[in-house]
Amino acid sequence: MALKAPMEKEQGWEPQQVPEMQQWDKPGSMITGKLISATRVEVKGKMVLQYIIATGIKSPARIKFLATYDLAQKLTSAHLGMFVRVKYLGEDETVKKGDNFMKVFDVHVKPDPNAPPRDSGPITDEDIPF
Repeated sequence: MALKAPMEKEQGWEPQQVPEMQQWDKPGSMITGKLISATRVEVKGKMVLQYIIATGIKSPARIKFLATYDLAQKLTSAHLGMFVRVKYLGEDETVKKGDNFMKVFDVHVKPDPNAPPRDSGPITDEDIPF
C-alpha cells in the first residue's frame, strides 16, 4: 500500500520527527540536552535501555541512544527531566566482553530549575523498580 501525503503545515502546529540515533564511535563525541525518556526497547531479541534527549535545537530536536553498561550505571530514570551532558571517552581495554571493550562515558546532570516537583504526578510502571 502506498503512503498517503502528510498533513499540511498549520500555524502553531509543529511536525515531529523520529529521534536521531546517536552512535558512540568517536571518542570525544558529546551530546547535551534534557533527558525526556529512559525506557526499555527490544534490540536483536534483548531488552535494552534507550534514552531520549531533547536537545533544544531544531535539527535534530531529539537524539536517542542505547545504554551501555557504563551509561546504565551513571544515567537512570531518576534523572528524567534533568539536563544532562554525556561525553564518550573511549574504550577501557582492561574490560572486555566477547570481542568488545567497555565503552566509558563522562556523565553530568543538572536539575531543571523550572521543572515541577518530582512527586507531583501519578505513579506509572516506570516508577516501579522491578
